[in-house]
Amino acid sequence: MKILLSLLLLISTFTKADVVKPALVEISIFSDKTIEVEIDLSLEAAMTGIGTRYKKTTDAPNSDQYDELRALEPAVLREQFKNFELKFLNSVQFSVNGKVQGLTLNRAKIDIVGYKKRPRKTILTYSVQLSEWPKMLEWRYGEIYGDSALRYQVYKKDEYNWSQWQWLRDGKPSGIIDINHPEPLSTFAQFSQFASIGFDHVIPLGWDHILFIIGMALSSLLWRKLLLLVTTFTLAHTLTLGLAMYGVVEVSARIVEPLIAFSIAYVAIENLLINQSIRRKSIVVFLFGLIHGLGFATMLKEFEMNDDSFLTTLIGFNVGVELAQIVVVLGVVIVLLSLKKLKLNYRQLAVVPTSILIAITGFWWGVERLIN
Repeated sequence: MKILLSLLLLISTFTKADVVKPALVEISIFSDKTIEVEIDLSLEAAMTGIGTRYKKTTDAPNSDQYDELRALEPAVLREQFKNFELKFLNSVQFSVNGKVQGLTLNRAKIDIVGYKKRPRKTILTYSVQLSEWPKMLEWRYGEIYGDSALRYQVYKKDEYNWSQWQWLRDGKPSGIIDINHPEPLSTFAQFSQFASIGFDHVIPLGWDHILFIIGMALSSLLWRKLLLLVTTFTLAHTLTLGLAMYGVVEVSARIVEPLIAFSIAYVAIENLLINQSIRRKSIVVFLFGLIHGLGFATMLKEFEMNDDSFLTTLIGFNVGVELAQIVVVLGVVIVLLSLKKLKLNYRQLAVVPTSILIAITGFWWGVERLIN
């Protein structure tokens, strides 16, 4: 019981954490030789130096400072950013035609405090006035802030001219970008890039999805039943992920996040029943999979994409999610089969106590997400 409570306390710390999100950087080049650099980031994470080397904000030693900033009203946070801005600008580098440019802040749009279980969206818009037409660009985000994703456009009214997203890990520079002779990512490179993002979104970032998958995998060691549940969950979250990405379905995170948490609790509680109806459970898993798909879409929707790259991105992200799901399921099956091979009662030793832990955690998360 003490071990169970200790594990519960450990996992429950994730309810107090935001996922550390990468910055989305968009560079727009205008006909008057003005360049706008728009940085979509978690300002609180940047101001406290909590980069993507941390998976959750609570992993950082100064997470309390992050929580304090996260609770501030936008105007107050904006004032505090003024004292930090010089340090921020010194950690990023934007070069045009081989010359490092100074960035001037035009505007800072900071969202309301809102739902505290998600990183708050802040958009910083900087500008540069050039004397000559830009030919070569290079961008580097501060290593302390971690990952960023970059795209650029030569702005033309009523035209979509955005390049493909370039994912930059751990402060890696973009390299020189020749805007007159762009080198687009191959379909495979784009697919691989978003498959990696999808995998990371589950392992190690998606504890709510991980616990749901574990709860689902604990329900049976019969491969046909397990395959049915996994396939059902996959079809369901793929459906709503696609619909949400196309804008057909849109549900607030305030609704989706508590439902995801309670779905974890429900699936785990069902594992405590001796005789489970696999038909009923597959229906339940399908319904909950629809909700989890909306959760996956929350992150992916931040990447605005054109029609040419949309399908590749969606499939790549989904494949990454599925690979992570397979890793979790295989891990559970290996543990249960090992206990069975040792002629131990794997249900009493693993299924029941783990399901109790997951159920309590899911219920705890659900209540906390409802009241915050």
